[in-house]
Amino acid sequence: MEANTSIPGLPLRLALGTVIIVMFAWMFDSMDLMLLIITIRSMAHISQLNFDLYTVGALIISVALLTSGLGGILFGFIADRYGRKKTLIVSILMYSIPTFLIGFVRNWIELLILRLFSGFGVGGAWASGMTLVAETVDSRDRGKAVSIVQCGFPVGFLLAIFLAFLIAYRPSNGVIFSNWRMAFIVGAVPAILLSVLVSIFVPESKIWKFRLMREKIKVRDVFVDRELRKRFFIGLTMDFLGMFSYWVFWSWLPSYLESAYRVGELSMLNNMFWLIATQVGALMGYLMYGFAQDHIGRRTSWSIFTAGEGALILLSIFMIDMLIRGEALPISLFFVIGFGLGYFTGFWSAFGAILSELFPTEVRGTVSGLIFNIGRSINFVSPIFVGYLAKIYGFGLALSTASIVCFMMSAIVWLLPETKGKELL
Repeated sequence: MEANTSIPGLPLRLALGTVIIVMFAWMFDSMDLMLLIITIRSMAHISQLNFDLYTVGALIISVALLTSGLGGILFGFIADRYGRKKTLIVSILMYSIPTFLIGFVRNWIELLILRLFSGFGVGGAWASGMTLVAETVDSRDRGKAVSIVQCGFPVGFLLAIFLAFLIAYRPSNGVIFSNWRMAFIVGAVPAILLSVLVSIFVPESKIWKFRLMREKIKVRDVFVDRELRKRFFIGLTMDFLGMFSYWVFWSWLPSYLESAYRVGELSMLNNMFWLIATQVGALMGYLMYGFAQDHIGRRTSWSIFTAGEGALILLSIFMIDMLIRGEALPISLFFVIGFGLGYFTGFWSAFGAILSELFPTEVRGTVSGLIFNIGRSINFVSPIFVGYLAKIYGFGLALSTASIVCFMMSAIVWLLPETKGKELL
């Protein structure tokens, strides 16, 4: 059902401006979500909002994750109909303006409403931005370009950490002063300005503009065509498993470490430096994955990185159990493990390339948004599931499910065709 005419993309060096700007969009997207997660305790207890962290706070975070999934689906459809560039601009404004207004909320209900709206923009930025980059860059450089954009997530995570520790949590006379309002305002202003840069400097996808010259393909055709339907469900399974492994392990890791904090030198670890170590590793992993998938192929790169992440998860669980038992372990080794855990999450750089190469232009944004964000929305229950297992069997066994899922992911990709070097139609 694919057309027989392709439009050549630009070499990475000529499309680098577009790639960097879209990376910034994904960076502020990540910052928006992670800043909320880092400062939610301060909002609940060290502010006049005064809500319960474990009920209202959990609801606020869940709403942000759920609507980000729905937003990716909605804006994927809009991107196919009205264009990648326009959709990206609207997505940026939809998450940045509510983030700015968080600095002025008077109660938790207003915060919940703002997070509901900003979540739509968070999901929409990935669906429109990744599709735009994939259609702009030459097939030989597509993997590297997508990985550069994906690097925006760990950079945004790091930015949220610095905003939290330098602005939101400021020591004063030995007391932590909470200024989370200013952190959200400072973080939102450059994101709002970014929408202006997109409108001025980012060109619309030529492949999308010439879609009228091709055979019409609708979303329902994806589920009618046997091959496209197979690709959709395999891609959805890969995304679901990827989201499960990531959020299950990283959501519960701090709680797992609490039982070992009083043992030996582990108590000297600072949460900020641990997070920095993991995200520096992720940044390097995302970049290296881009080069790998353009040289050794999409499937081989995916298998290596997902299997590596599964092995590092098991190794970290083993070492934390050693500390809980009171056995000696060099503290520097924990930073190495944290770096490695972050590095092998580089497999997230695969989705922007693989999903774009599996489906035709007319439905590329919609289907990519569906696959990536259905997996994200469903997985809001995964940490709850693991919490239940941890009560019965303990954290070690519960978190090991993330490793098992990683090994499953490394195998399932071979059910898809190899798309390295494929020209988009």
